[in-house]
Amino acid sequence: MFNNLTKKISDIFEKISYQGYLKKKTIKETLNQVKIALLEADVSLIVIKKFLKQIKIKISNSHINKNFSPSQNLIKIVLKELIKIMGEKHNPLNLLPNKLTICTIIGQQGAGKTTSVGKLAYLLAEKYKKKVLVVSIDIYRPAAILQLKKLILQTKAIFFPSQVTQKTIKIAEMAVKEAKKKNYDVLLIDTAGRLHTDQLKIKELKKIQNHIKPEETLFVVDSMIGQDAVHSIKKFNKKFKLSGIILTKLDSDTRGGVALSIRELTNQPIKYIGTGEKIYDLQIFHPKRIAKRILGMGDVLSLIKDIKNKIKDKELYKLTKTTKKGNNFNLNDFLTQIKQIKKIGSINTLIKKLPKNIIPSNLILNDINETSFIKIEAMINSMTEKEKKFPSIIKASRKIRISNGSGNTIQDINNYLKKFEQMKRIMKQIKKNKRNKIFENIKDYLIKLK
Repeated sequence: MFNNLTKKISDIFEKISYQGYLKKKTIKETLNQVKIALLEADVSLIVIKKFLKQIKIKISNSHINKNFSPSQNLIKIVLKELIKIMGEKHNPLNLLPNKLTICTIIGQQGAGKTTSVGKLAYLLAEKYKKKVLVVSIDIYRPAAILQLKKLILQTKAIFFPSQVTQKTIKIAEMAVKEAKKKNYDVLLIDTAGRLHTDQLKIKELKKIQNHIKPEETLFVVDSMIGQDAVHSIKKFNKKFKLSGIILTKLDSDTRGGVALSIRELTNQPIKYIGTGEKIYDLQIFHPKRIAKRILGMGDVLSLIKDIKNKIKDKELYKLTKTTKKGNNFNLNDFLTQIKQIKKIGSINTLIKKLPKNIIPSNLILNDINETSFIKIEAMINSMTEKEKKFPSIIKASRKIRISNGSGNTIQDINNYLKKFEQMKRIMKQIKKNKRNKIFENIKDYLIKLK
């Protein structure tokens, strides 16, 4: 997500990071480069112009913080304005206390609507511990009902059955009645994909909306269609009173810049973003975290949440200990970390959320997969305790013995030892850089458990 934009923006600010004084010409050139990067990411020109105008005003009016370098002051201003154009704060789902919350999910065909309904059901049931009922009223695509049913089986939510032979409004009525009768907290209604020009389907959905009066109407839009997403939101908002947006396929990084344009151009908040194909790959949209990620500051808070949610307490304690070792980080620690990181998703997932200033430029860790993990484990298990603790002693003769014992080639062993050295460098940076207290923030959580 935003990988291309993050790299470009990070490179732009890296060039001025060591300058003790920023001339007006340098600031102008820097902002012009930022403009080009945003245009290439498909951010709306209207939004970019307003964004840059506000930055220039802030630069001329700002009181310079003496604790920051000139480039840090500029980045601070850019960060604030990025957050502002995306909405400043996140907008959670309007869940009614002690009452059923009805939420209809609408959108065009192919936007990932049904998948998003399954992911939202998972999020509400897992994160918020809500009792969730889900129903499909997409009678025009029989596979949609079956698809949603399969998705809901992966969650703690309950699927309410429907048939293509039933009337859509009747299905909705029955689902609402069931949800109220059995005291569900949330009812998610998956509707048929439709274009704003499809008058019959629009009229049908309006009738349903007026009848069941949902608290939330979320519009699912594909980020890969770029600025066309803005036009779709505007058109649907005229016909339905939207309460928020689910932006899908942001993991593609193709035209993700639309996320920076939506709030400013449509006045609709992005509530959730789809970041992958798994059932848990739906995130609450936090403008501040997204802005920090774009500027290469990482997304440490969501990384911490991933770690807390997916790693058991005992294992979490072990993981936290390994990050504090710095130069003493050894192959046993490397094995522990790979095991735990795999539970978060992948090493690549972790790397993307770390601040850029602690990531080696020639990183080769992100290609570690299930197969290479098995090979690494076999390699480490074929070593002596001394070799595990002091990998620098592993020379040619030792590598031959480890190769014979683990089934790895000498080339594999050299490759994995390089990966270990890079992980060690990252651990050293995390320990040294006090601003990046990634695992330190879990301390309070661990203390509470004891």
